[in-house]
Amino acid sequence: MNTEKILATEASTAKNAGTENCLAIGTRLNDFEITGILGEGGFGIVYLAFDHSLQRTVAIKEYMPGALAGRSADTSVTVRSERHKATFEAGLKSFINEARLLAQFDHPSLVKVYRFWEENKTAYMVMRHYDGHTLKQIVNKRPKLVTEAWLRFIFKQILEALDTLYRSKILHRDISPDNIIVQKNGVAVLLDFGSARQIIGDMTQGMTVILKPGYAPIEQYADDVEMPQGSWTDIYALAAVMYFAIMKSPPPISVGRVVKDTMLPLQDGEHAGFSAKFLKGIDLALAIQPQDRPQSMEEFRQLLGISSFASVRKSRKGREEHTAGIQADGPDILSTVPGKDANPVKTHRPEPKAKHDQDAGLVAKLRARPLPFVIAGAALVLLAGYFATRPGTNKSDDAALALAQQSLPAPATAAVAVPVVKAEAATASNATAVAASAAEASGKSDPEQLAWDRLKEDNTVTPEALNAFLQQYPQGKFVDAAQARLKEVKAAKAAATKLNLKLSIKPWGTVFVDGVQQGASPPLKNISLTAGKHKIRVTNPGFPDFITEIDAGKSNAATIEHEFTNK
Repeated sequence: MNTEKILATEASTAKNAGTENCLAIGTRLNDFEITGILGEGGFGIVYLAFDHSLQRTVAIKEYMPGALAGRSADTSVTVRSERHKATFEAGLKSFINEARLLAQFDHPSLVKVYRFWEENKTAYMVMRHYDGHTLKQIVNKRPKLVTEAWLRFIFKQILEALDTLYRSKILHRDISPDNIIVQKNGVAVLLDFGSARQIIGDMTQGMTVILKPGYAPIEQYADDVEMPQGSWTDIYALAAVMYFAIMKSPPPISVGRVVKDTMLPLQDGEHAGFSAKFLKGIDLALAIQPQDRPQSMEEFRQLLGISSFASVRKSRKGREEHTAGIQADGPDILSTVPGKDANPVKTHRPEPKAKHDQDAGLVAKLRARPLPFVIAGAALVLLAGYFATRPGTNKSDDAALALAQQSLPAPATAAVAVPVVKAEAATASNATAVAASAAEASGKSDPEQLAWDRLKEDNTVTPEALNAFLQQYPQGKFVDAAQARLKEVKAAKAAATKLNLKLSIKPWGTVFVDGVQQGASPPLKNISLTAGKHKIRVTNPGFPDFITEIDAGKSNAATIEHEFTNK
């Protein structure tokens, strides 16, 4: 994309004067020297700094909840009131935990955390400095850049980043236009989780502190086990950001939409340069009820017409048709000049195959299942012999015979030898018998066909029965269908035996199930457990581990409540 050319005219690294809560320019924090102020919010300050040790420019975020604390003369952060101390400490621990989580990832579209530490009675995280603009700034100041091709290019990166988080069982829950930065080289980065803000909002019962109106779905307001949060939660926020990019304003607040939905679907409006498919994908993701939205990043990607993620490409390497699709979707998107005109987005499609390629494909299909075609061919040969030797054969018979012969597959497609039957020896009874044999062989007498018909119609079929079928016919014509059915049966069986474990951990803790890390709670509030006994361990540095055991076979719901405290 020509993002660099369009954004180059505007400096992105602003050096604000800052308020009294900001550290002074020239302040040293270990090896880092503060050289500017990039931004100041209600819960933190981001500085531009120079790393004297590694000789590079970085960004440093300082935990500073302005409503709870202020800067002392010795540069330390002091809580304004004793009654805010517990809330401040909880937010501080959440800030550190977020830094610890982000430091685990190395994805180009996830903010990179180099290190973090505590100092000045607060905490700092050192991040890579990204030279760019937030999506909010771009929409407001460079609207010509916002085209369908550009949005698909940007959000493919963000979707991949979120997919990486989900594989580690981590939700973001704080996606908004000012939390996505686009660098001048076109690389988009999803910024921090705002977890300290969420923790402070939870403890002060300040829902308006936690959520960003227009971008938070209904389940974030409900915070109820009956309406769990998942990838669909972040998908709603992503769609709301796309809606903002197109409409220049966010959609109505989700809780208001429950009472009266005043949102105009994008596909019902006039939006030059945006395809109906793209707009419909955004509308579907903005469904009020979670179950009505796309349930995964992969599903959302397909609805938007975005090319496959890098991880999916690697896993499907070798599938010619998939590779062709990737190559087709890539070049035209990347070469489109955003904002140049209002024409619909050009979509590159593979050229139609030549006729000999189509014929080759047909031959391959016939070779895969030759028996019905061969037997049907034999029947037609016998019928031809009958009509050829029958007295009074006329031209209309010849025409019918020629038409039948044209419908035969090429001899090269036959994989099973068929005895040659002389036409003059054929009779009408012979032709009828062979035709009946052809119908029987292609249908009811096929053991594989009969076995598969029984399995696919059986609503109580077991994975064992499907596995037995696959073992009996490993190269059969129903392998793909049987494997898909097996996957469905296993998924249904697993869903029926899972337990929903609700977590209420204060101020926060890292959750392990049977020794495997599930993520930090909060933001993690629910875990799905398979049937059986599971060992749950919750850790928080400075406190003893909390350990318990859950039997997921006895019920379908359970709750773990624990508070790490010095008392």
